Amino acid sequence: MKTERNLLATLAYALVLALIGALPAQAAEDNPCLKCHAKLAEKKEVHAAVHMGCNSCHAQLDASVVPHKSKGKFAKGLSAEGPALCAHCHDNKIFKGKFVHAPVEAGMCLGCHDPHSSEYLGLLKNEPALLCLDCHPDVKKGPHVISGISRSGHPLGNDKKEAQDPLRPGKKFYCGSCHEPHRSEFTKLSRFSIKGMMICQNCHKM
Repeated sequence: MKTERNLLATLAYALVLALIGALPAQAAEDNPCLKCHAKLAEKKEVHAAVHMGCNSCHAQLDASVVPHKSKGKFAKGLSAEGPALCAHCHDNKIFKGKFVHAPVEAGMCLGCHDPHSSEYLGLLKNEPALLCLDCHPDVKKGPHVISGISRSGHPLGNDKKEAQDPLRPGKKFYCGSCHEPHRSEFTKLSRFSIKGMMICQNCHKM
């Protein structure tokens, strides 16, 4: 059952990527903003909102007639502030849980994500593991998690050897393979219940 759900999720994700991949050329024609701000949508991953039109987030008047004249109350003509703006499209459930990542709780979505486009997974501002380690440098100081078994500790996904996430097909292994980046029902923002070595068995068959 779990395998079927993973397969369906992977197929749905692939379909979304295929649809998004077909949009950029049309978006540049239909979106007058991109005539001057093309660089905002030139990277590998482009936010779906950019394809929907800048007015999805910026409360601008018709940019083809009066560019930059905003009717929004917030900075850069945004129609809402920070997390409230993101929540217009993104399900609020991903921001709510028993344990919430501090930047998420503070509404700092743009601390990790680029709102327009990115070269990295999930519109992140850097390679996923490196982004996590910017705020959690202490993790690199000593063995992580399995100090009693390995002197080097558990891999973090920040080395040159790129590993694939064993539970999320098509995604690279990094901190987010074990920890939820937004919220979780388990301590340490774990994706799984932490009960001794049981957590390891999600990926390692013993």
